[in-house]
Amino acid sequence: MRATLDSKQSTSMPSEPGTSRYEDRRDRRDRRDRRSHEDRRKKQEPFEGPDRRSGKDRRTGERRAVRRWRIPIFAKLAIVSTLLMSLFICFISFIILWEQKQQFISQLTDFGESLVRIAGNNAADKILGEEDLVLFQLAKNLAQNEQVLFAVITDHKKIIRAHSRMENLGLAYQPPEKIMILQATGQVRKSIIRQQEEEVLYFETPVRYQNLKVGEVHLAVSQAKILKSLSDAKFFVLILTLVVIGLGILLSLGLSKYFTVPIRQLSETAKALGMGQFSHRVKTTRNDEFGDLAFSFNRMAEDLEVKEKIKDSFGRYVTPEIVDIILANPESQWMKGATVEASVLFVDIRGFTALSENKTPETIVDLLNDYLTRVTDSVIKHGGHVNKFVGDEAMAVFGAPAANPNHAQAAVRAALEIQDEIVELNRQKKMNGMKIGIGVGINSGEMLSGNLGSQKRMEYTVIGDNVNIASRLTKVAKAGEILISKKTFDAIGEKDGALRFEERGKAPVKGRRAHVTIYSVSRSKGEQYGDLQAQG
Repeated sequence: MRATLDSKQSTSMPSEPGTSRYEDRRDRRDRRDRRSHEDRRKKQEPFEGPDRRSGKDRRTGERRAVRRWRIPIFAKLAIVSTLLMSLFICFISFIILWEQKQQFISQLTDFGESLVRIAGNNAADKILGEEDLVLFQLAKNLAQNEQVLFAVITDHKKIIRAHSRMENLGLAYQPPEKIMILQATGQVRKSIIRQQEEEVLYFETPVRYQNLKVGEVHLAVSQAKILKSLSDAKFFVLILTLVVIGLGILLSLGLSKYFTVPIRQLSETAKALGMGQFSHRVKTTRNDEFGDLAFSFNRMAEDLEVKEKIKDSFGRYVTPEIVDIILANPESQWMKGATVEASVLFVDIRGFTALSENKTPETIVDLLNDYLTRVTDSVIKHGGHVNKFVGDEAMAVFGAPAANPNHAQAAVRAALEIQDEIVELNRQKKMNGMKIGIGVGINSGEMLSGNLGSQKRMEYTVIGDNVNIASRLTKVAKAGEILISKKTFDAIGEKDGALRFEERGKAPVKGRRAHVTIYSVSRSKGEQYGDLQAQG
């Protein structure tokens, strides 16, 4: 069939096409469901616009480093809060125990000091009166307290006149060897001595009679009871600390969950939106900042879903590439007329009129849908886009609006694959012995691209003399044949050694005075496409 494009059309065209390049799309959907919302999310690569990265960009761009040990944020919050709580409790416990120890020691010191003073005040006349029995009873009474290790009363010659142990009476008193003095001034001298690996409080006071020193009183008080009380207190504080830490862990876990659950929901929603699942919503009833954030996320998802539905519906009438460019620049004159270097491919069924005779409309429609789907998939796979369908004829453009320096080679490769697909189509049982053959024409060069139409309806296309030549070559091509112009041949050059070109001479082209040099293209192995000959 004849192409409906004419180089004499003079309608002005709006914006310069975008220059983003669309790579290989191998899993393109079947045309019968090619515009479904779900299928677009699964198989169509997103456009490389300012608000979304392409699949290629996501694969090759900078990615977050993979960490072997990943600690969830709720665990981090729980650990940090528990650690802070533990440090705080330990600090408070240390202060309490230290203060308690100081109080115990102070009380014990006051106790020992009072005992030694009482003994000093009562022993003077007993020493002068040589009342040894009374002195012994006084020392024994001092030692009756379980915290007192020994009590000694000496005379002015350092002879023991009374001792809590009878065997030491009458001996010369030997003061402890290692003494750490705590207080040397005042009436009572306070020190610390070591006795059997234990630190003992040691008190000394002189015995005076009318300001005359007649003896001394020595008293040793054990700290074992205090240390035992402190040990019990430490154990109690430790148990209390563990209980509080356990409760703190539970509380911090609950608090962490309270904050991390909405964060995880927002993260899952963000991932779902990134994968194109715009129907995903954050489910929350919280009336706080997280609730406000979830509401904003849901509003954003709704807007994206509406935008995707618009894009999906719009894409049923406009090619995906044009939809992407429009959505990337919705308010600019994005299709202003411009001259581009591109290749145009036309494909047409040979003898379609005769083929469609005696066939039901349903059979013809199914055949055309299958045929055009295969053409569309092959074109998209090689980076082109199908510009329009006219009956059994399809027009595809390579290199516009997405620039491609290898547009000629891509067009030829797409044509070869289309011929392969037609061979495969003819082998299917549903054809019931019916076979079709197609002719393909390709031309490359400068052409005018942009919007064409009226204010109510416009379409993106390319026009010009080079477009018309490609259309004319399609009419010349036989079934199973691919014809290209010399411009396309020169554009490919030696880039693809897997192709075989055969010059067919010069052929007249309707509407042109000069003849056009044409070439047939096949793979280097000389495969043929179909066994059909040109039909009227």
